[in-house]
Amino acid sequence: MSAHWTRKIAFETDANNWVILRDGLVVGRVMRDNQQSSRLGRDQWAWSVITMPLKNGYSDSMPEALDEVRARASDKWGHKPHGWPDDRK
Repeated sequence: MSAHWTRKIAFETDANNWVILRDGLVVGRVMRDNQQSSRLGRDQWAWSVITMPLKNGYSDSMPEALDEVRARASDKWGHKPHGWPDDRK
């Protein structure tokens, strides 16, 4: 069975900061790292996986960062989103 992947904006004022969900459970996060991007002169996207084992790193684009989370998230842990309105993007 194939997993259903979605993402939700982590903070409404920042469209470059996303919580990643697999089958409705939070399993990671992807965000544009403004400090790294400024230092390097190009976009850097930080990604993290909160399932076991924990992993994190950097990618040059949002799609690459999303791919890292999808490839590394396990089915060991994850949690339901807490306190989000149903209409959040």
